[in-house]
Amino acid sequence: MKKIITLACILMTSSAFAASVKVTSFNYVTSTSRIPLAELCGVVEGVTAPAFVQVTIDPKASKPASYNTYAGVNGKFCLAVITYRGDAEVSLSSGEKTKISID
Repeated sequence: MKKIITLACILMTSSAFAASVKVTSFNYVTSTSRIPLAELCGVVEGVTAPAFVQVTIDPKASKPASYNTYAGVNGKFCLAVITYRGDAEVSLSSGEKTKISID
């Protein structure tokens, strides 16, 4: 029984380290300074089930915003965010992080 539990733990941790997140686009939707709406899209690779994605907008600001979403079975996700600095940090529950800025 111990061998089965140990093997299950090893398999679960090895699949968590193989997961990665890639931001495919991060662009402003509106050009007005009153409503800095942006769209952030990406894909999670290396997972077989839907993945939980955490997005931090303007992470170096005094009050960064946090958004949460799920990547579907195909690994893709997309969400609308409000950003004043144009910076984002996308991470998975496994700890994999990706930083991106709007150019």
